[in-house]
Amino acid sequence: MKKKFLSVATASVLAVSMLAGCGGGDDGNASSSTPPSSESTAQSSTPADSSAAADSSAPAADDNGLLPALSEAEQGKPSHLTTPRSNYIQYPYEGADGVTLKYWLSLPGNVANNPETTESVQMTQWAQLWQEKTGITVEFIGPTSDADTAFNLMTSSTELPDIIEWEWTSSYTGGPAQAESEGVLIWLDDYITPDGPAADLWQFLQDNPTLDKAVKTDDGHYYCFPFTRGDAYLQTTSGPIVRKDIIEAAGHSVDELVTIDDWTTVLTDVKDKMNVSKPITTQNWGNLEQLCLSAYNVRAGMYVDYETGKVKYGNMEDGYKQWLAQMVAWKDAGILDADILTNDSKTRQANMLTAKEVSADPISIVTYGAGGGQIGTWNTNAKKEPDAYGENYELTGVQFPVLKEGDEIHYAGGSTDYAITSKVQAVITADCKYPEIAAAFLNFSYSQAGHEIINFGVEGTDYTRNADGTITYSDWIMNNPDGLSIAVAMANKGRANMSGPFVQDPNYIIAYWATEQQQRAMHMWNDETDVQMTIMPPVTLTSDETSEYKRIMSEITTAANEYRSAVFTGEKDLEATWDEYVEQLKGMGIEDAIKIEQAALERFNAR
Repeated sequence: MKKKFLSVATASVLAVSMLAGCGGGDDGNASSSTPPSSESTAQSSTPADSSAAADSSAPAADDNGLLPALSEAEQGKPSHLTTPRSNYIQYPYEGADGVTLKYWLSLPGNVANNPETTESVQMTQWAQLWQEKTGITVEFIGPTSDADTAFNLMTSSTELPDIIEWEWTSSYTGGPAQAESEGVLIWLDDYITPDGPAADLWQFLQDNPTLDKAVKTDDGHYYCFPFTRGDAYLQTTSGPIVRKDIIEAAGHSVDELVTIDDWTTVLTDVKDKMNVSKPITTQNWGNLEQLCLSAYNVRAGMYVDYETGKVKYGNMEDGYKQWLAQMVAWKDAGILDADILTNDSKTRQANMLTAKEVSADPISIVTYGAGGGQIGTWNTNAKKEPDAYGENYELTGVQFPVLKEGDEIHYAGGSTDYAITSKVQAVITADCKYPEIAAAFLNFSYSQAGHEIINFGVEGTDYTRNADGTITYSDWIMNNPDGLSIAVAMANKGRANMSGPFVQDPNYIIAYWATEQQQRAMHMWNDETDVQMTIMPPVTLTSDETSEYKRIMSEITTAANEYRSAVFTGEKDLEATWDEYVEQLKGMGIEDAIKIEQAALERFNAR
């Protein structure tokens, strides 16, 4: 075992939402048998287990047992990946008897909220099926809270588990190359091959070359089993949400909300007619940026300019200045919640989920939220209590606003296909004694058969496949008899509404967002947007770059937050102080930080 060093970035400006995991070997349970070689594992295109049989309509394998290459038109492009289509690895996996792998991951919230699985994923159906179908025994371990601290302690211990879920490009100092040099993870080049134990993942990556590039290091090494959002509908699941009932009661249609000027006109009129005290509210400043900053053709923080392909820092761009001026104008006109700087999720819910009748002083009618957690949950709650919220309470989604009608939307929502915003990329550690078996276990999720099980559960029991290829979840999930929410019930059967090393299937969200209002939101937030090109891809910084970038951005972020707060509250005049603010950021090194990101982007593009 190589010596490991405690050099992990924890609460850095690069780190994002918290889902984590990892695993390791157990000498006491390890078998003395020799694991099968890669030549003996990638056997046939039909799995041994009949319950995981390949689709009979799937293309035939060639003489080497490989599926034919997809045409250029069929290859997965950004925002629309193909789904897994091979079943190369034969399961149950030979040579795994007597071996127990340790798999470290942070406990997902939807699992923790189920009384039967509150301490571990071990008792979820998907974890049990994963082991049953592969024939590989796994002990799932990991923290129930404070994943960053737990990860640091685990990676500095004398022995690692076999598999670890984490975010390696931005939440580990120096990225995957540094993690490999420090003996935390191993390269997977010998396993993700056409005849290796991860042959199904290999096929999926060949079918989706943009993803294949993203999941390698700058030097071309495979290092993880990725979490992949397989469709644009999975990449923008939050957006502008409005109280349709209130807007219509004031004589307007939600379809009128197109441009920033439309928003101003309609919300001013609704405010006056319906006595709406805070028409626009969000749970924090970041959500306010996500709600409408895109109209000014910038993103907050680091992003890629749509026209030039160059890295920019949004909070110093002229578009951000124009947007900030509009936010101040909305606040002064009583359209935007003046308490936005101190709001939280409870405040947002209280502002939006209110009003007995449309004339009873509703507080807010526009926010930024999710199609499931807000539109679905709040509409359901309101329908259950019409005496409290009114018979007509209705939330729906509208498109992200633009400056001029006909403008294209390039800077709203979205995420990369390789979903680095969750700490769930699985690696095999340097301490794993059976890396072939670990690779075969993780590979299952990228096979045609495993894809269905890991996403949805058991066909015919947990879901049914419709004639058009979509699915319908069982009544146990959609109307759980024990009172579990849809999200919690779903998380027991499959991983689709969480994150992990698998390809998230868009049919999950189509089935989950079953109401008319949710379906509208899905299309409004995705159909007329082209946003992936402006998102920073999964670039990797060197160890030296990471240290310098963190140092600079820690100060920059503080200064930027302090400035926008001072402008919003009226402490500073935007026009009089903007140039001084930009020069302050330059003096603090923002241009050097942009150069670091630009260099990393160029290395990524050259992969």
